[in-house]
Amino acid sequence: MLEVWSILLSFFNSVTSAVGMVLIFESFFHRRCRGKRFWEILLLWYFCNVCLQFGPWSGQTALVMSVGSCLVNFALILASYRARWDRAFFVAVTAYALGSAPNYWMDRIAMVLFGLTYDELVWNIPLYSAVFVARSLVGMILGWLIWRLHKPLPCGDGAPRVWVPLATVFPLMTLVAFYGLYYRSESRWQSTLLVLEIVDVAALLLFDRLERSAMDREALVAARERARVQDENLQALSQAYATQRKLTHDFRACLATLSGLLEQGNVAQAQSYLEELKIRQTERILLVNTHNAAIDAVLNQKGYAAQKRGLDLRFRVNDLSALGLNAVDVTLVLGNLLDNAMEACGPLPERDRWVEAKILYHAQGDPPCLSVSVVNPSRPVTVADGQIATTKADPLLHGFGLQNVRDILDRYGAEYTCFYEGGRFVFSADWPDRPPESGPEKSPRSRHRFPRS
Repeated sequence: MLEVWSILLSFFNSVTSAVGMVLIFESFFHRRCRGKRFWEILLLWYFCNVCLQFGPWSGQTALVMSVGSCLVNFALILASYRARWDRAFFVAVTAYALGSAPNYWMDRIAMVLFGLTYDELVWNIPLYSAVFVARSLVGMILGWLIWRLHKPLPCGDGAPRVWVPLATVFPLMTLVAFYGLYYRSESRWQSTLLVLEIVDVAALLLFDRLERSAMDREALVAARERARVQDENLQALSQAYATQRKLTHDFRACLATLSGLLEQGNVAQAQSYLEELKIRQTERILLVNTHNAAIDAVLNQKGYAAQKRGLDLRFRVNDLSALGLNAVDVTLVLGNLLDNAMEACGPLPERDRWVEAKILYHAQGDPPCLSVSVVNPSRPVTVADGQIATTKADPLLHGFGLQNVRDILDRYGAEYTCFYEGGRFVFSADWPDRPPESGPEKSPRSRHRFPRS
């Protein structure tokens, strides 16, 4: 009977410990997979932990079992959650430490309260069972509190900040404390381990706060860039409207003059007047006409800007009137790509200051697709993961062009590629004409190809 009760207590402890650790994982990471696959991986992880505790390895030293549990936690996080290796390692060790912390301290509290030695406590079956259940519940409650108070960052697999790889020193110190616990004076190292557990949790929350602050700052810069592009589009539309009004006014005056000449029978003079108008009337309202007002605004604004800077901006477009993509997203992508291209070829010799932009809509696709291609000469650049390393003084305020483009295309599940080859930088994208996908995670259908640098 005692053996059965011991097995039940051990099973209860393993379940509550697993629940507490999973709650901690859920509070820091977004799931990589859902549904049946996630629960299968979770069951495999639980089985591995049970094997470490009760299987052939149970006779090994406690330190080996602790390190093994941390590695199993690390493997689960990488398999089931969107996490970088450094953050996964940090959380894996911290979760195990929090799960094991109550074991010593609950026993110590019971021994002090009831004036018992450890052996006396163990042989007091009712009291030890109550303490055992209590310490199992405390570990799960700690995980629940962290899960309630902290939610994962919007992007769990983003680019690491400078401070994040340095944070691996905290879990390594925790493992050192485990080593001291099992090979040195237990009471002294338990106090050290308790302090490290508190520091680990505080450090994780602090790093996430720093990460969130950096992301908020980047989002603010991106919002300012979006506002700038929209303002330029409005200015371009206003300029086109003002030019149209001027030409309309002149056209009416010309019609009145022609009408007067014809009424007077001065046909030859009217013909001469028309020839003079043909010579003078060279101004065009639109450099590009795609039958899409928003896209026309940004393309013509960039076209006029290129003329002022002595750049040859060449467009190849077709009818975009049927395009259903969000106008702000499309203009932001096109504006950023053209800005980057013009900036890249601006310092080059005059013969190399040109940009070729193709914006073509393929209505026959399923779904219909917008093909975007921008090619420009450039000085040698290095392309890494779709990003060009900026050489400007404040990297945060620059380099957002391609990053904004990538973020938008990812939300639509678009295919895109960029590379530098033969003195030219090329960006090409096939953008499906469908609504964007919501949520913090990138679309699984988006595929990025960065083959050359």
